[in-house]
Amino acid sequence: MAGSHLDTNMTRIGDCVYLQKPGGTGGSVPSGDQPDLILIFGWMGAKLPHLLKYSKAYDEIYPGATKILVRAPPSVFFSPEGRKRANLAPAVEALEALGYVPTADKRKQRYREPLEPLLPGKLSPRVLVHAFSNGGCWQLSILSRILQERFKGVEAEPAASAVILDSCPSNGGTKETQKAFTTAIRNPILKRIAAIVITLLLYFGWIMTKLGSTPPLEVTKKILNQPKLLPWFTKATARLYIYSKTDELMPPGDVEGHAELAKRNGLQVRLEKYDESPHVAHARTDPVRYWNAVKQLWEDALKTAH
Repeated sequence: MAGSHLDTNMTRIGDCVYLQKPGGTGGSVPSGDQPDLILIFGWMGAKLPHLLKYSKAYDEIYPGATKILVRAPPSVFFSPEGRKRANLAPAVEALEALGYVPTADKRKQRYREPLEPLLPGKLSPRVLVHAFSNGGCWQLSILSRILQERFKGVEAEPAASAVILDSCPSNGGTKETQKAFTTAIRNPILKRIAAIVITLLLYFGWIMTKLGSTPPLEVTKKILNQPKLLPWFTKATARLYIYSKTDELMPPGDVEGHAELAKRNGLQVRLEKYDESPHVAHARTDPVRYWNAVKQLWEDALKTAH
């Protein structure tokens, strides 16, 4: 239910969107050097308690940042475009309430009440984006399309910005896609049925590709490599790929291939490659290394902005 509160200081403002207002001063980074906004896009089917571990870690480092967390339920991938956008409408409205997105006319104000205290804001926030797996990339790409439309004719002055691609993106092979969609299913019969359905959908996608349609994941990967992935980004936006040699869902070659294309596009890229950490488990495998890499990325973003 929109506006319902969790056990943490994060508020649910939509079916898959959560908002956390700044937690005050402190943290391991001076308040003047913290992001204004942290956008967290969870992996497909991620349980909320798992994602909250990341928002809590960010609380310790950047308590002065507003945090918006977006989940990626498997159902969103089979929804029509309108439904995908509707799922992210609360996030867009939160950004508008903060003053980071131009105001739209003739729009329902469903989530205005819990966001009112956030006003006023500024149109050029310092933004840190953290996306997990193809599910997080997918949601990020949808938000990108929405905001590009909202910013038509409006230019946001670039500020410090960075994006972290954790365990992503992959090329969406059949085996990896089946695992991604079925990992959370415990019942072996349902798991098998889901795997068959996914295979049929992938086969249908292959047919559509032969007829000239671009696969959705390819569209997502291209969007991720746009200099203005979000309106506040530029070619100088720092980006970090965190991945592993042994990730069964996200082959390292896929991640490195995407990073190489980003470099060719003139984007600022660094790689953090683990030897044995599982999919989206790099922070658990070596938290010191993981969060040091995140902090270093943001320090680089600040230097570039100055």
